[in-house]
Amino acid sequence: MMRYRVFGGVLASPFPFPELRDEPVGSTADWTLHVVDGVAPAVAFTVVGREEVASGIVAQLDRTPTGLRLRFDDTGTFDISDEGRCLSWYPTPGSDRELVRVDILGRVLAAATHERGVLCLHGSAVSIAGRAVGFLAPKGSGKSTLAIALASHGARLLTDDTLPVEPDSGLARPGVHSVRLWNDAADHFASLGEWRVGLSDKRTFDTLPDSLVQHHAVPLAALYELIPREAGEMSDIVRRTMRAPAHGAMTLIQHSKLGALLGGAESLRVFDACARVAAAVPVYQLEVARALESVDDVASTIMRWHQ
Repeated sequence: MMRYRVFGGVLASPFPFPELRDEPVGSTADWTLHVVDGVAPAVAFTVVGREEVASGIVAQLDRTPTGLRLRFDDTGTFDISDEGRCLSWYPTPGSDRELVRVDILGRVLAAATHERGVLCLHGSAVSIAGRAVGFLAPKGSGKSTLAIALASHGARLLTDDTLPVEPDSGLARPGVHSVRLWNDAADHFASLGEWRVGLSDKRTFDTLPDSLVQHHAVPLAALYELIPREAGEMSDIVRRTMRAPAHGAMTLIQHSKLGALLGGAESLRVFDACARVAAAVPVYQLEVARALESVDDVASTIMRWHQ
């Protein structure tokens, strides 16, 4: 059995996750994945939410007597129990392993994180001078490119795509230390290490140099909603505007990792967590000129703001 670190914890799995860092065999797992043959047992449940995660593919999140159940049309059923520490996967026969990785590292661990009372945001983050700076945006907005640019300018990558934040302590937890980039951005940062081609033909950098990675939780200093602009729309390559706490809370809700899957009472938990984080941490709108040739200057500016 191989063990991996994720969100500051450990994931045990019978097949490798190149995105995650190996842990010593004797360490204690915060999350353990069990692969179970057969069909998931019938249980009483209440539907929390449903979302079309890809064309014709639906995910459904249910509340069960032991925790949460997350069902995907294509990869199978995941039962989340023991306050988010135990993941039991009932695979759909012939599941594509790359899709399984995406589901586990994305929505499954986000649901487990939510079950532990941690706010899970759709964003990337780095550590600058021992404090976390997060970037929230939909897919394709450039948050991964900006995060890796900051890492190449002296920051450390805390997480890519999924950002766990503890509402009570204000700590940002480490997540998955791999970065997926389009070809032009991957060529720009090719010196960072080896890559592989994953979903959407993006290049995935699974093994970044340890000097670029933040392995421990750090206090959250700021959150930015990333707004890419065409170069001709801006006089500066980057500018930020602070939002009032109420507006900031709504911004965080919009970038909840699980989105439509968290309905009903679970959505109230998310609202409360977002309000508490926005009251304690500045939330900005970050407008950035969308041009790869300016990303290093943007990174330098953000580094100055937070050093």
